Amino acid sequence: MSTGASVGLLLLAASMVLGASRGVPEVRGRAPEPGPRDGIIDVPLMLDLIGAMLTAGAPVTHALGVLADSCAEPVALKLRGVRGALEVGAEWNSAWDSGPAPRGRAGRTAVDELRSALGFAAVTGAPSAAIVHARAAQLRRRQNRALERRAAALGVRLVVPLGVCALPAFACLGVVPVVLALLPTG
Repeated sequence: MSTGASVGLLLLAASMVLGASRGVPEVRGRAPEPGPRDGIIDVPLMLDLIGAMLTAGAPVTHALGVLADSCAEPVALKLRGVRGALEVGAEWNSAWDSGPAPRGRAGRTAVDELRSALGFAAVTGAPSAAIVHARAAQLRRRQNRALERRAAALGVRLVVPLGVCALPAFACLGVVPVVLALLPTG
């Protein structure tokens, strides 16, 4: 096989790989699917918001109601239920246990984190704003470490595809012409 044919095959393979990695084109005219973008689902942000309201002097029940108005719907329903239960005099744990849990892992995680961050302060009477802000910072650090681990793993996973693309090109453009030049003509 000649060098030109090898280079042509490599270019064809590279264009197929690049074409496949672009994904499916967006279908126009379709309504966006509802999802977490309909409201806040980021737990550290939710904790910081509720911490700011508590720092400003808002009671926990009012802060939960305001937060519910800006959260994604599954979380908002749960927070409104907790607020209502607390306002009628329910105990902290029974207020959080009443009503259905939000669907989806993100919603359940958000509710569980809010409950644990606010729970210590509500049960013990400790100043809750500092606890909530510290928990938000802790969750952000955990998320950042997880993202750094995923980024490091991505570098390792990219070695094989880059090697598959680069080594044949190096062989065709660097090694084959040298070998062909060394062959005796005649």
